[in-house]
Amino acid sequence: MSAFVIGSSSVAPGGRGLASLPVTRTLRGDLSIPVHVLNGLKKGPTLAILCAVHGDENGSLVALKKLIDTLDRDQLSGTLLLLPVANPLAFADLRRETSEQRENTDLHRCFPGNPKGSITEMIAAVIAKEVIAKCDALIDIHAGGNGGRTQQRADLNEDATGEVRAKSFAMCEAFGTGFVHVNFLPPSTAAGHANAQGIAACAVEVGGTYLSTQLADYYRDMTVQGIEAVMTLLGMLKGQPSVPPGQHVFGRKARKEANPTRAGYLISLADEPADLGRVVSKGELLGTVIDPFTLEVAEELRAPCDGVLFFSRMSGIVDAGAKGFAIADSALMEATH
Repeated sequence: MSAFVIGSSSVAPGGRGLASLPVTRTLRGDLSIPVHVLNGLKKGPTLAILCAVHGDENGSLVALKKLIDTLDRDQLSGTLLLLPVANPLAFADLRRETSEQRENTDLHRCFPGNPKGSITEMIAAVIAKEVIAKCDALIDIHAGGNGGRTQQRADLNEDATGEVRAKSFAMCEAFGTGFVHVNFLPPSTAAGHANAQGIAACAVEVGGTYLSTQLADYYRDMTVQGIEAVMTLLGMLKGQPSVPPGQHVFGRKARKEANPTRAGYLISLADEPADLGRVVSKGELLGTVIDPFTLEVAEELRAPCDGVLFFSRMSGIVDAGAKGFAIADSALMEATH
C-alpha cells in the first residue's frame, strides 16, 4: 500500500488526513472542499462518499463522524474519501442549492462541472477531478431536506449497463435501505457521472433534517451500517457481504405520489421509521392538510395505489405542489429480494 495523494495532501498507509481542495475566491472569501482521507494498510479499492450535495440534506455528516471514530484503520483495505459537506455554500445557507448570481446552482445537476462556469459548476469540477476520478466506487448520500421529508432508499442509475450496473446494483442492495429505486440519474449527477466513467455508484436517500435525537440517531446508525456493508462488499473490510432480506426493487413507473395541491399545515399519519416500508392500500389516508387561516380541512392526501411507502412527510407547513408521500406500486414492482 502506498501513500494516497489528493490535492496538496499525502496520507501514508494506515494514516488519516484532512485535505482541503481549493475551488475559488468568492465574495465570502476563499472556498474549498474538505475531504477526510482514511488510508488502509492493505491494498484495496478507493470508496468516495459525498454528503450535503444539497445543503439542507446534511444529517449524514454525523454518520461519517461515527464511522471515522469507530473504524479500525488497521483492518482497512484500500482508501476512504469522505466529504461531509460537498457544497459548503448551500450548507452555510441551509439551502438545497447554491445562492449565486448565475444559473446552474444545483450541484446535483452540475457534474462533471466547469472550472470557468458558475461557482456550483466549479465545485463540481473539483469533486469530479480530485475525488470521483480517483475512486473505484461512489456513494452519494441525500436525505429529506427543509421540506420535512424522511426517506429510505438506494437509487440505481437506470442508464447504467453491464458490469457497472451489476456492481452499482450490488452496492444499492448491500446498503440495506429496504428499497432499490431504479431512477433517473443522468451524467450531470455525481452517481451518473461516475457510472459514465466506468465507476460503480449508488445514490442513497436516508433520513431527514431537524429530526428528533432518537430519529437522527436511528438514521445515523442505518447510514453507518450501510456504508460498512458496502465496504465489506468491496473487500475493504473483512467478512462476507450479505444482503438484508425483503428489499423492494422498482423503477420510475412504479413510483406513485400523493402531494398537496393546496398550501397549509400537514398533519402526517406516517412520520415514524416503521412507516417507511409498510404496506399501504389504495385510498388509505396518509395525511391531512389544514388551511392555516380558516382551520378547516383543505385537502386529504391518500395513497394512489396499493403498495409500499418509501418516503413520507413529517407534520408541518407545506406549499402547493410540495412533495408529500411516495408509494412503490405493488403491481409494478420489479422484484422483492
